[in-house]
Parts: sequence; C-alpha cells; structure tokens
Amino acid sequence: MDVGSASSYVPMFLAKQGHEVVAVDIRPYPLWHKNLTVMTGDVTDISFGQNLLPFDVITCISTLEHIGVGYYDGEKKAAGDHLAVATMHRLLKPRGALLLTVPFAATFTQDNFQRIYDFDHIARLFSNGWRLREERFHIPRGKRNWIIADKFEVLKSHPAYTESNNACFWFEKIA
Repeated sequence: MDVGSASSYVPMFLAKQGHEVVAVDIRPYPLWHKNLTVMTGDVTDISFGQNLLPFDVITCISTLEHIGVGYYDGEKKAAGDHLAVATMHRLLKPRGALLLTVPFAATFTQDNFQRIYDFDHIARLFSNGWRLREERFHIPRGKRNWIIADKFEVLKSHPAYTESNNACFWFEKIA
C-alpha cells in the first residue's frame, strides 16, 4: 500500500514491477494499471481499510507531514500524523515494513502546509509497536541535488534549501 498517492509515481512504478499495489489518498489517483487498486479515503479515519487484508509493506513518501494540516483538501486534525501512523500500524502484517520519508530539522515546526520533524517527534510517533530498522538522512546541495548525510549534518540548515532536510525511515511493526 502507498499512502499519499495522488501526486506520486511510486504506486505505478511498483505495479509495473509486478507488485500488487493499493494506492491511497484523499484525492483521486490519475493512473491505471492491472496491478493497481485505487482507494480514495482518509487514513486518519479509524474505520479506514477495515475490509483490507494486512499488507507486507506500506510506503508513505513525502506525505505524513501533510496529513491533518488541511492543505490538500483534508480536514484539519491536530493529531493527524498520529492517527495515520496508528492506521498504518493496524494495516500492516506483523513484522511488516513501513517505508517513510519526511522533512527533517533540528527543531519541530508546523505551518498550514506541513510539519518538519525532529528526532523527538519521530520517537514519540513510533514509540509503541514499532522497531526502527534503518534511518538515512539527506541534505541539499542544490534544489534538486541531495546527498546522504549523517545524524549531525541533518540537524543543520543548508543554504541550498534552508527550510528542511530529509529523513528516510524503515520501521518494522512489532506485535
């Protein structure tokens, strides 16, 4: 399952590789493939996905930071990211993988577009029922040129893109 699919090619790429993919967003997904199922829905809704079988993998690429802030036609929910993480946990098989990317900086911030996460907020979001398997960080060297960084570099502001850096996490669901 891919959460936040409307503007993403990730579901189509995975479907073309032969994977059965469910693309989920509050907005319609514009592409079609025989291996792709599209669901329009809100992952902050406690009843979302109750009829779905558990997934091996859920991807949430550049999406969690927007859930619940109201920018993309969704309802404003202060704990939208917490609700979404709980839904993804419920929809994963035991030992299933969540692949997540979020904007990242030394200090948590939120506006009407997105949240920029820090270590403390990620730790709180994934404190129950998750094991961190891997983390990677990226910093900008240009608008479209990002390089791998360590935990210390990701906490700094970089002139090429001062707003935030990027964090990629692989979480495993634990029972």
